[in-house]
Amino acid sequence: MNNFIDWNTLNFKKDSGKEKIRCPQCDGERSDKTDKSLQINHNEGFGKCHYCEALTFRDEKEYTQKEYSLPPQTWKNFTNISDGMVKWLENDRKIYQTSLVSLGITQENYYQPKKQKEVSNIVFNYFEGDKLVNKKYRSADKCFTQTVGGKPIFYNINSVIGQDEVYIVEGEFDVLALHTFGITNAISVPNGANDNDEYWQNSERYLKDIRKFIIAVDNDQKGNLLKDKIAQRLGRYRCEYLEWQNKDANGDLIDGVLGETLKNRKRFPVSGTFKVSDIYERIMNLYDNGLPETISPKHYSFGNMKDIFTVMRGHLITGTGIPSHGKSNFTDWYVLNLINDYNLKGSWFSPEHSPMELYHTNLSEKVIGKSFWGKVRGKEVPRITKNELE
Repeated sequence: MNNFIDWNTLNFKKDSGKEKIRCPQCDGERSDKTDKSLQINHNEGFGKCHYCEALTFRDEKEYTQKEYSLPPQTWKNFTNISDGMVKWLENDRKIYQTSLVSLGITQENYYQPKKQKEVSNIVFNYFEGDKLVNKKYRSADKCFTQTVGGKPIFYNINSVIGQDEVYIVEGEFDVLALHTFGITNAISVPNGANDNDEYWQNSERYLKDIRKFIIAVDNDQKGNLLKDKIAQRLGRYRCEYLEWQNKDANGDLIDGVLGETLKNRKRFPVSGTFKVSDIYERIMNLYDNGLPETISPKHYSFGNMKDIFTVMRGHLITGTGIPSHGKSNFTDWYVLNLINDYNLKGSWFSPEHSPMELYHTNLSEKVIGKSFWGKVRGKEVPRITKNELE
């Protein structure tokens, strides 16, 4: 756990922006007395010493609007974990006790709603500064619960302060796995693959100045969706991602391949661009099967038009031409024939032909071949019957 400095004991020369001051925590140990190692961010209300890594925070009331029911602040800087739990974590999860101590992991008896009784849990304590803002309880058989009314925030959020890059994972055990491997600047979403505005808002001030994010969530369908949502929130230009060989970071740590995976960071592609490998199978399909089938109206009145123009399913076709020269009429006629000839369905969006029931009189004339009104230019002609309309 980090050392903390009381914000109100510091001697500031500014009250906004950023400044560097001497750190009262380690100044007496420093040989270079001119080095100002405590970086302060006044606007966001926190600071970090880049020598002893002590943290300082302004009073929470100055920057939060919502009141949360924080857990009792009875935290002590030690782990009260049984020998059995420590051995299980080290033998089965490959997570060392030094990481448990550093991240403030505890073990407590607590009521699990799913089991409807009090059981022993490993407890992930969520700290923001020196305050305990939430507690997440996990039983041996993977039942979860957390503090009622606690503050939603990224797990291990203190670790990002003063960092240029940060790893984002999908579970607290993955934070522990990376920490055991030596990567301490890792945070976890608090509720698995669920993306939620509130924990992003509560964490925003710590994340806004980070230059690079490595998104390392679970290697499954939900994880892939979460990965894209996170990149969208943070901006793809400052994100990279990892693909675990197992489901997650802890799985790779257990298999001994975590270091190998960490070397293969990937950048998000520019939207709309593709590598040859992305479309390789489609290229081979063209080679084996030729061009996809195209369709055209079968009615004799279209003559040899199919030799000039046909339609490929899934393509957008735009028709242009001189105003009031029949583009819409031709398009209606063409599409209605395709619907009839190939048993398709059609949908029209035509704001200039409102209301739609009036437009349907036009479409029905093309389908049936008679006048909806029974008159053309004042002359009576055969009219569509109600049975034909049906």
